[in-house]
Amino acid sequence: MPSGTEADGPSELTDLADDALDNLIHQFARPLDFLRELVQNSIDAGTPRIEVHIAYEAVADDNAQEASGGSGAGVASIRFEDWGEGMDEAIIDRQLTRMFSSTKEDDLTKIGKFGIGFTSIFAIQPDAVLLRTGRHGEAWELLFHADRSFDKVRLDKPIDGTKITLYKRMNADEIGPFCHEARYVLQYWCEHSNVPVSFWDRTAEAPVESELAADPFAAFEEAPHATLHGPVQVDRPLALDSPLSLERVSDGVTVLVGVSDTPVYGFYNGGLTLITTRDRETLGDWEHRLGHLSIKVKYDRLEHTLTRDNVLRDVHFDKAMRVVVEATEALAEALITRVRKCVESGEDPGPWHGYLAEECRASDLHRRREDFATELVFADHLGRSCTLAEVEKAEEAHGLVLLDPGPGPLADALEAMKVLLLASAPGTRALLDATWKPPLIPFFRQHRTAIPANAIFLLPEVLDPTSLGGPTRRMFETAQLLVKTTMGRRLSLQLGRFEDSLAHSLPLAIEGPAEGGVFRRPDTRGWVLRLPTAMRARCLLVNPAHLTFVAHSAVAAEAPEVAALGLVQAILLEEGAVDGKVYDRLLVEAGRQLTIAAERQP
Repeated sequence: MPSGTEADGPSELTDLADDALDNLIHQFARPLDFLRELVQNSIDAGTPRIEVHIAYEAVADDNAQEASGGSGAGVASIRFEDWGEGMDEAIIDRQLTRMFSSTKEDDLTKIGKFGIGFTSIFAIQPDAVLLRTGRHGEAWELLFHADRSFDKVRLDKPIDGTKITLYKRMNADEIGPFCHEARYVLQYWCEHSNVPVSFWDRTAEAPVESELAADPFAAFEEAPHATLHGPVQVDRPLALDSPLSLERVSDGVTVLVGVSDTPVYGFYNGGLTLITTRDRETLGDWEHRLGHLSIKVKYDRLEHTLTRDNVLRDVHFDKAMRVVVEATEALAEALITRVRKCVESGEDPGPWHGYLAEECRASDLHRRREDFATELVFADHLGRSCTLAEVEKAEEAHGLVLLDPGPGPLADALEAMKVLLLASAPGTRALLDATWKPPLIPFFRQHRTAIPANAIFLLPEVLDPTSLGGPTRRMFETAQLLVKTTMGRRLSLQLGRFEDSLAHSLPLAIEGPAEGGVFRRPDTRGWVLRLPTAMRARCLLVNPAHLTFVAHSAVAAEAPEVAALGLVQAILLEEGAVDGKVYDRLLVEAGRQLTIAAERQP
């Protein structure tokens, strides 16, 4: 209201109005957010560019210096300039200086609808605000005081657009941080402005910083309070920090989507930030489908909420998000192509597998997996390309997916057996898990397992029993004879030697080829289709480091034939190969061996 006037009505109503205005002024998270409101108003006024200047003038007055505690007192000026439509007296009287009135109430092309943008200038508690503006041949100057009363004067010289200067008393050591925050607040809110926005620091001469923080508020809190020097271009082209992204434009909606390790979601009207966040809930009903991607949406029908801290989820938001979904389909195709080219060129596909895994989990899995089931998107341990279909065929043989165990004899032996070993990477394992298709009878397997091959297979050395000491050798040879006589060709025993780091954790006997080679752990995950034990020949490799073998070796020093009988019983029990008939034959043969041994005694 003009200076020296009083509001009509009871003082209580005046107090309520003042309280309402205070609430509007202090609604913003940071006082300098008022810069966003001014930029928004200037864009709506049709300005071709915006400039923000900050200057500082020290006060030489001794009393002011003393009041400032010796840190140096002065006045900061924040000048905001645009070259838009400006204001005439009618607009000033009916809208600028009256709450809840705006020329933008019926215009859907404008961002603000609440008529409160200008009041935000008082959030930094300025000592004075000088506004000059002109329109329709008129030019006006308004001087707002600290109590928000104002004086209005008509100017003789024309004014192009609107120029606002805020004056605030400030100590010298405060101006650096103030400039720093002002620049970052401008960059955050005007990140992709359709209108060029420049920032000028006229407080000191200093080099321009080339890198700007992704999160201006975090940067302000963490970075040193260095004084900046302008002009600095605040706005920049719409872009994503992503290794793979694409743009889609449809019916006024511009969308950028890209893969990302730390997804960020940004929504803009006129290039001004409505919200930039990592909070997936901002996506609403699209959170599950799109939350794994970084997204930027620029659409002049999007609105912020009344509290200015989120994007309004209305019909325009829904329209924009449908364009995002369309862009995501194209991004998925580009991602599959990128993975295939990566594999073909010999690059590490692991990180790209991780991105594709996220897309499979978020989209219609069974439709998405068919998009690349026959594409060469995987690589084996030697870098050779293979398809998901080939991986699943190898999985059928072992009950799981085998990963590269690292260079060595085991990998060489499995390679000779033409066992598919995939290159191991977290992203690759994630993609294998995300593309698992449940079997028709799901209780056989609840999920896909992908583990290094050395967790499943062993490559022990087959030893000649002559490498054992006298009584132990006699025990083992007798055990071999007992098994041969009792089980015939269905089962045979060999002596093995395993890596010292594994031997004590392995079972007493492990099934494998009689001539030696790759043996499979009996207690591992996965499954293998095999004939019943009674219908196939089997070789068991005995582990001499097992406690049962060691214990029977001690008995062998006194009675090797008895020790052999106990060892064979333990092996057959572990294998589940003992029944009444087998046990009877075993006792008969053991008795015969004891008789032969007794006859040999002098």
